[in-house]
Amino acid sequence: MKSSTFEMQFLGLIAVWFVVSAGSGCSIWSSGAWSESAFLPGSSEPSDEADQQPIAATHNSSTLTHQSRDSVSLAVEFRHVPSSELGESMWRSIDETVFDARVRQAWLTNGLRIGVLNQTETTGANPTGLDGDAQLDPVNELFAGAKILGGQPDGRKVIPLRPTRRHELPLAPALGDTETVLLQDTGGLMGRDLDAPQLLLALTAEKGPRHGQSKIQIRPEIQHGAVHQKFISSDTAVRIQAGRDRWELSELNLTWAAQPGATLVIAPVVQPSESEPTFGLGRQMLRDTDHLVDDQHIVAFLQIE
Repeated sequence: MKSSTFEMQFLGLIAVWFVVSAGSGCSIWSSGAWSESAFLPGSSEPSDEADQQPIAATHNSSTLTHQSRDSVSLAVEFRHVPSSELGESMWRSIDETVFDARVRQAWLTNGLRIGVLNQTETTGANPTGLDGDAQLDPVNELFAGAKILGGQPDGRKVIPLRPTRRHELPLAPALGDTETVLLQDTGGLMGRDLDAPQLLLALTAEKGPRHGQSKIQIRPEIQHGAVHQKFISSDTAVRIQAGRDRWELSELNLTWAAQPGATLVIAPVVQPSESEPTFGLGRQMLRDTDHLVDDQHIVAFLQIE
């Protein structure tokens, strides 16, 4: 009888443990979704303090706290570089032909340049003058080979991209005021007056057809206006989704299929002969407003780990 009672108590403890584990698992997965809660007002009532709060002050691009087995690790690094250093010498080590010519032209027309950094083997002498593993960093190698001075880093973040899930990567802080944003597409030049516009990439990752390969869908867009909240229901739960209005730049959409170690480079187009060496979205969205004297711009490096 005692043995039977003990077995019933033991089975009851196991059942309770399974219920607690299942509940905590749902909580972990739901908390891993992309969140902009850090930039939301504290209440639903509009206030001057909420209006003055910056939408994105840094490049802290992800709040994900876990990584699934099939997720793709994307390391993101930003450098602040004077426009005078962003000429052809840097692009000699970057392959732009990996993307379709029509898409590349759409980026170029709007003042943005994109390509994949050629991978090189570090042999013999240290070309960067750095010690340890720093000499193996592809960004440092690029800057050393192109003799680019400065290039102040803005931190390096690793984002776990979960398959088929949308992840948002801001390329620069949001502009503070209402701005007229111009876009050149196949229909001609169009413009919109947007409140606090911000250029970002909507990323969706999946495993590529080859072993170890990753395929990332990159959809540039400009988010603007105030943050809205809406309820999204499913068969199992109801969740709150927060976000701003989006202007999707569909003609700039591209697919990047790459092996681990590949590095994507996004930078402004430079025209040295012009009085303003950068133009379009490259100048309006990627110009560093804190360093206007030497006309610094933000250059983004995305590396698959």
